[in-house]
Amino acid sequence: MRTLLALAFGMAISLVSLAAGDLTITSQVTGKGALAKDGSQVQYLSATRMRINHAGSKVDSLVDYGHEVIYSIDHGKKVITKMTFKDMQEAMQALEDQMAGMPEMVTKMMFGDVSEVKVEQLGPDAVLGRPCKKVRVVLGKMVEELSIDPSLQFPIKDYAKSMAMLNRVPGPMGALFKRVYQETAKLKGVPLKTHITGLMGTDVTTVATEISTAAIPESTWALPAGYTMRDGGKEMKDAAKGKR
Repeated sequence: MRTLLALAFGMAISLVSLAAGDLTITSQVTGKGALAKDGSQVQYLSATRMRINHAGSKVDSLVDYGHEVIYSIDHGKKVITKMTFKDMQEAMQALEDQMAGMPEMVTKMMFGDVSEVKVEQLGPDAVLGRPCKKVRVVLGKMVEELSIDPSLQFPIKDYAKSMAMLNRVPGPMGALFKRVYQETAKLKGVPLKTHITGLMGTDVTTVATEISTAAIPESTWALPAGYTMRDGGKEMKDAAKGKR
């Protein structure tokens, strides 16, 4: 379950929305925090699938929107954890039910007031020589600064809505992520640089080092052979019910 929640968090701090051709973004990730892993990252995005390869963590993620399934690929352990969107939603609902009684004071101490969001325009910026618009989004204790290239678009239609559904996390963190998607969906373009601070000790910077709009080879979406396949949906639902 920890791996899947980490995957959800990692994807949550990645991107935004819209529809275009294939897009590949290679980035360098640096920072600190429980889920921060320094190293290169490659994001492959098509109209129906998304894959994020993390050199630092050696754990990749593959999302197949057409079949409504997500895979976490752990190259170190040679394990693939599979979970359907339906299983994830059921598991998250069970966890939310368990957390319903958490005192408001505790949630505000951890995450701040996630009911209020502030968006600031910080002026022009440039990444890889491409003109960008810099924006700061403040939500609770989370501060995200993005340098957005308005000339690029994400291939996945309603990307922000899909990510909000896919990365549903229980409790106040889930509310925070949902609001982040709602606000970033309004920012047209693709972030080429992000800096996220304030959430559970996180201080992570992601900067694009290469961009490609060429068609993504079909082999990119293949799962590695010889890995053990685990049923992440069953594991997560059992954990939510207190089973081990």
